[in-house]
Amino acid sequence: MKEFTVRTISGVVFCALTLASLIIVPHNPYPFLILFSFYLVRTDYEYLRLTMGKGKVVLKIITLIASLCLFWGIALMFYLDKETISSLVLFLIIFVVLIAIPVADLLDGEKPYMSFSLSSLFYIVLPFSLLILISLQSSKIDLFLSGSSSYNPFFSGAFDGWVIASLLIVMWMGDVGAYCIGTAFGQGKKGHKLMPSISPKKSWEGVYGALAFSIAAALILRAFGLLMPYFPYWVSILFALVVCIFSILGDLVESKLKRRFQIKDAGRIMPGHGGLLDRFDSGLLAFPAAFLFYLIALWVI
Repeated sequence: MKEFTVRTISGVVFCALTLASLIIVPHNPYPFLILFSFYLVRTDYEYLRLTMGKGKVVLKIITLIASLCLFWGIALMFYLDKETISSLVLFLIIFVVLIAIPVADLLDGEKPYMSFSLSSLFYIVLPFSLLILISLQSSKIDLFLSGSSSYNPFFSGAFDGWVIASLLIVMWMGDVGAYCIGTAFGQGKKGHKLMPSISPKKSWEGVYGALAFSIAAALILRAFGLLMPYFPYWVSILFALVVCIFSILGDLVESKLKRRFQIKDAGRIMPGHGGLLDRFDSGLLAFPAAFLFYLIALWVI
């Protein structure tokens, strides 16, 4: 009971802080960028510590600096209406990163760990950076549907924190559904295990609970005009299904990673949850899936 209470309080504080950065000033990107910069660096650090162990300090520092520079470079490129200058800055950052990481790996000990460093840019930095593009979709859809411009997801636009907040709420409610339904019906002899060799506690009952809770959250958000209000309700249901499925896959991927390195939790920054990598594991696949869904929704639906 005590563990459940600690887990609940920790989760509520995390969710409240995250949502506050997105919706208190929903059209100002800087609270989001500042808080998620911390999330990014901490998550990336936990991944590097998980895969590299306690050594390779120089390589880890270079990788974390590179991750932060890439995140802010992409943010400035899309939030400022100066694409030419921002694109040049981002190109220079990428160029320096691709040189700095191999050099740091060469100088920092004998064992090569460059693959883990570079993989963190795709596994951690890319999904976080796609949140920046996701936050622009509302303003782009407005312009597109009004006939003011053609739809291009890779041009700059206006930040809308509610777009990211809605995505996170759908994802988090899936976590709640998986935990509640999985705990109530998926444990013991009557439960149906999902992938016991990777994550023994996850069950198909938890999957069904996650899908149900995610869809319910999506429909409520759609009813209030906060999630894809330009589309029919069935599109919001489909969005919830995609986000939930990829969230579960992201959770399983991180579970397998931890099992590979024989570590229970990636960190201890969140009591009852572990580290931020444990908290954002589902989003590392759900964020790219959500971005692709927006593209397909505009071009197909």
